[in-house]
Amino acid sequence: MPVITTSDGISLRYAVHGEGKKVIFVLGYGMSLDEWPSRLISHLAKSHKVILYNHRGVSGERNPAIEFTIPQAARDLHEVIIQLAGREGEREEKEEIKKELKDEREEEAEAEAEDDLEKEGAVHIVGYSMGGMIALELALLYPDSVDRLVLLNADCGGVLKVPAEEWVRAEMAKELSTPEAYLERAGKLLLTESYRCEHPDPLTWFVDYGEVADPHAVKEQFDAMLLWEGVCQDLHTIRSKTLIVAGDQDIVTPPENADILAAAIPDATLHILGGQAHGMIFCQPVRIAGMIEEFLG
Repeated sequence: MPVITTSDGISLRYAVHGEGKKVIFVLGYGMSLDEWPSRLISHLAKSHKVILYNHRGVSGERNPAIEFTIPQAARDLHEVIIQLAGREGEREEKEEIKKELKDEREEEAEAEAEDDLEKEGAVHIVGYSMGGMIALELALLYPDSVDRLVLLNADCGGVLKVPAEEWVRAEMAKELSTPEAYLERAGKLLLTESYRCEHPDPLTWFVDYGEVADPHAVKEQFDAMLLWEGVCQDLHTIRSKTLIVAGDQDIVTPPENADILAAAIPDATLHILGGQAHGMIFCQPVRIAGMIEEFLG
């Protein structure tokens, strides 16, 4: 598998699917890039270049001098954008579009093209769960890197977020010893009881798998989420058009957090999906891919 190397020498595995406008997917807690639902990715790859990558430490390689934090993960994401979302040819293409629009005297469209030029190299970002936290940090730290922002089952962190119940947090913090135990926990936390009853075979719950995230990295990610100061106070400064999607039965990131995000981000669209939990991307990948595709245009 190909890798990029961060400025401090850490290799991050990545994969690219499709062609078109670039969309970078940001992993949730405890995931590797192999666990993205294939139907979600393949659907979007028909019209976009979809870039997947691992967080630092997932493959076991780490820099002891730099701990995993949500802001550090946002800086890593920015390096992914710089290295993988190549910009060559984009300015020439956009300048040509601008010229054509000017020739046609379409002033409003010309202004939009000018805005696009100011965000040269910007990409769409899709952040799931913890990946949504990282995406928010990126949008604030590097606003010109983000075109459109999609937040799935995300929260803004800090004291203003609505936390999961204590038993949920305790389950997430446990270090388990077998794949079966991890699967059982994932089903309990990510899927609704009705979904598990309709699909009694646990092997059908998460059909896409490959590399398993290093347990030490998973522990670091959990600690990073707990220690994250959050960005709630700064959400009003986000300039990117934002799509927020949550499930009304999410016990990991209660849906009230989506309301907080939508109320604070100036150009946000909110969808609360009925009957869906934190693992909605695994249960309805094509539906969610369609929502993202429509939003990205």
